[in-house]
Amino acid sequence: MAGPTVYTLGRLIVDLYANQIGVPLSQVSSFNKYLGGSAANTAVGLARLGASVGLISRVGPDEFGKFLRDRLQQEGVDTGMLATDPVYPTGLAFAALFPPNDSQVLFYRKPCADANLSLVDIDFERLREARMLVVACTALAVSPGREAALAALEANRNSGGVNVLDLDWRPMFWASPEEAHLYYRTAMRLADVVLANEPELEFAGGSSDPDEAAQSILKLGVREVVAKRGGAGVRYYGPEGFFQVPAVRVEVMNTLGAGDGFGAAYTYGLLEGWPVERRLQFAAAAGAIVVSRHSCSEAMPTRAEVESLLAAQRR
Repeated sequence: MAGPTVYTLGRLIVDLYANQIGVPLSQVSSFNKYLGGSAANTAVGLARLGASVGLISRVGPDEFGKFLRDRLQQEGVDTGMLATDPVYPTGLAFAALFPPNDSQVLFYRKPCADANLSLVDIDFERLREARMLVVACTALAVSPGREAALAALEANRNSGGVNVLDLDWRPMFWASPEEAHLYYRTAMRLADVVLANEPELEFAGGSSDPDEAAQSILKLGVREVVAKRGGAGVRYYGPEGFFQVPAVRVEVMNTLGAGDGFGAAYTYGLLEGWPVERRLQFAAAAGAIVVSRHSCSEAMPTRAEVESLLAAQRR
């Protein structure tokens, strides 16, 4: 039986999102529980679009870990490289939602299972059979996860696979920006595609000017940089030149999962061999659908939903 066409690697946690909208976490009385974490959300997004996808990560030896494993399998995500950590618990994130602005997030993950991903968890033979690897860069924040992520990127490159980096820059996970910059640059030298929102692009590219930041990243050997700019749309820098597509207008509920929905859809377009503009439009529409819904993973659209929104936009 053939393995997944694409793997995602990195953060897998439980999201607990406030049911009361516009209420700070100190006053929230109830939460909805979802599968969460950038790598996991992206895996679910790819599965719903129709890709054959697996997740490389860890869960804790607890009921939340069981919940995450069950949800992934229900979504059709391969869990052959999902390990159960013998000690560390499953990470959590609590979020208060303030649409249309950014949400307030409180992480419980020091320590947690997914950050303890190890080289022994990776079946490199199976990884070599895949066409693509998507790494959420919070996996680089601490050892042994960072070594596992870098080894996976190197192995996938050596076998001819495409490496996609979701920069997933969260300063609170790192000892210092200087340390983060070192490991980000190391990973980007192994990347073919870099996906970044505006703060991530500025951090990784060393400039507040998006064009300058993108060019700095491309000089590391990255093939294409995709800049997610929220309501200002999307910019593409790469071998096919420069492209810009507008944002898809929707009523915003929760901005947290937009980047993961975008990344899943863009990666799906790469797998399908679509031209740049088609990939960008499809990804922008997928991200828009996610921000219009309450959760991240549960908000991930099907291909039919994305195509329907694009068709409506053209009318």
